Amino acid sequence: MRRSIAACLLSLCACAAAQEPASREAFTFAIELVKGSDADMRAVALERLRDGLKGEAYTVELAEKVLPGLKPDVQVLLLSALAGRGDAAAVPGIVKVSEAGDAVVAPAASRAIASLGGAAQVPMLVGRLDGEKSVGDAARAALVAIQGDEVAARLVAAAADGTAPPSRRAAILEVLADRRERAAIDTMVAAAVATDATVRAAAMRSLARLGGPAEVPGLVAGFLAAAAGKERDDAERAVLQVCGQGPETKAASASLWDAYRAARGDAQDTLLPLVSRVGLPDLLPIVDALVADPDPARRARGLAALARWPDATVKDRLLGLLAKTEAEPERRLLVGALIRIAPLPKNGLTDAQKLELLAGTLKLCSTDDERRRLLERAGAIRTVESLRFIMPSLDEPAVAEAAAKGVVELAHHQKLRDGNKAEFNAALDRVLAVAKDPVTRDRAERYKQGKTWERRAR
Repeated sequence: MRRSIAACLLSLCACAAAQEPASREAFTFAIELVKGSDADMRAVALERLRDGLKGEAYTVELAEKVLPGLKPDVQVLLLSALAGRGDAAAVPGIVKVSEAGDAVVAPAASRAIASLGGAAQVPMLVGRLDGEKSVGDAARAALVAIQGDEVAARLVAAAADGTAPPSRRAAILEVLADRRERAAIDTMVAAAVATDATVRAAAMRSLARLGGPAEVPGLVAGFLAAAAGKERDDAERAVLQVCGQGPETKAASASLWDAYRAARGDAQDTLLPLVSRVGLPDLLPIVDALVADPDPARRARGLAALARWPDATVKDRLLGLLAKTEAEPERRLLVGALIRIAPLPKNGLTDAQKLELLAGTLKLCSTDDERRRLLERAGAIRTVESLRFIMPSLDEPAVAEAAAKGVVELAHHQKLRDGNKAEFNAALDRVLAVAKDPVTRDRAERYKQGKTWERRAR
């Protein structure tokens, strides 16, 4: 009732002075309601201020005179209304309030500035990236959204500023990637070899999203600059992302091959595992030569490269080496590679060939751990023959839990399950009889009832 009364009063006040851009009486009344303690009345007034009572003079008054005197929670509400008015005249007042605001007001002000501001507000938002989480997150979102001439140029300059805190530069690089600012590519390439690891990592992530064949040399330089361990692993993923997505995959892979051939000494050795992940055919003769080398270190590099290959092109090489090796570390490496490669979705094999390779690899496994990994991986070959392959292992206590996971992974695919209902029901009953893992059991029970199961994000 109070909301209706307030709305009527505001409308009457507006009509009373229709010759003005908006009614001064209605405007004054709305401000009184905003300042008051009645939340329902305030909501009506804010709606009127957002969608009506237009005029630059009112906007300036709201931002520079009304806004500063409100409590923080009400300031947040009025900032939203000012953003909804779409009048850039509010920006100076919003900036002043945001500078004096707390951790609640500052993020709301950043959101309003994202709607109303432009290049002039970029430095202020950039400075807030170093603030506490709520303030920094809001500033980042605002920098992604804000529009206007020179916004991109100012962000690129800020990202290139070597005197700025590394965390700030990293955040700006990510913002530029979110904005899809290709004008920042050269800055990202330069940052990929920066002295600070935080900046390097952000540059590599950004290049992974925006880069193409032309940026591969810069990505390679960033990969080589990355510290061994997590940073280099992440850098590898960035290079692989560019070489494995979009219509320019072949050109990007060719650029990676050129970079590898141009590298010398230790750099080429460091690049070998990365290049092998792309699976370039021209690399195989080099890998073969390394595997055949009498130097144990060179042979190890060649074997590691084969074990990282992305498809089944190297399966015969792996099987041949397994037949000859007597070294247990080599055997484990080669078997692990086959377990990984055999069920891959796009490995160049049919489903029947994948299962045949997996069955052959099972005979080469010498440990329960290897057999467990293989049985879980079998669940990726979506055929009823895979189910039949896994089923006998449910009767072996040492690997039954892994086999059960393979079964429920197959049962996850409703068309496969429904097309072979009797076999899957029997298999799921057996899973429920042997499995102890609560997730596996939950999946089996749901699939038995024809229900779905949502995979939790990690």
